Amino acid sequence: MPIYEYVCSKCGKFEKMQKFSDEPLTKCPNCFSDVYRLIGRNVGVQFKGSGFYKNDSLGKDKLRKLNQERQKDNECLLDGDVSSYAAQTEETNSKIMES
Repeated sequence: MPIYEYVCSKCGKFEKMQKFSDEPLTKCPNCFSDVYRLIGRNVGVQFKGSGFYKNDSLGKDKLRKLNQERQKDNECLLDGDVSSYAAQTEETNSKIMES
């Protein structure tokens, strides 16, 4: 539900959460003076859930990068270089903690 901003001639500005189908307020809920609804500011809309490109691609990109880092860990381990494996693993773990 959207939040509408109103101005009361006595109380000043206040906000009211209303449905789209609700009629605009004409009286202040506090002092019963006349109120006027202000024209809304630009509000960003964010679509949540699967099926929206921005949400899906961010997760996939992040997982893809982490998977590439883990592959580097495995390459060091397969080469038999334990010291570079330990260093690479620490670097990967710090990148995981940052994200």
